[in-house]
Amino acid sequence: MAGAFGGFFLGTLVAPMMIIVGTMLCLTGLGAFAGVPMIIVGILAPLLGPQFGYGMLKGKCPWCGATIRSGMAHAKGFYCHACSNRILIRDRKFIRATESGPPELEGSSKTAAVAPTT
Repeated sequence: MAGAFGGFFLGTLVAPMMIIVGTMLCLTGLGAFAGVPMIIVGILAPLLGPQFGYGMLKGKCPWCGATIRSGMAHAKGFYCHACSNRILIRDRKFIRATESGPPELEGSSKTAAVAPTT
């Protein structure tokens, strides 16, 4: 269940829960401040669910060949669940992350030492 259908399926599962909990919160009085937005989200969940599914990327790991999915198409990269190597996303394709790349592209916490100028 990947892509838009998976998002729609998740949206239809979330919708009744959000509507029921939102309604119960509305019955408490002050809970209406949280209950009304939950009801609105519950009504819109089946419509918004597929939008999250459209951004999902699916392919093979460039390191080990395992099938991977990235639910965050906007992320710069992530780690493979099978081989734990870093994978970058470029033009909606998975590529290997190498140590020679700039730290801001790899998401690395390493910082380069800068020599003071005199």
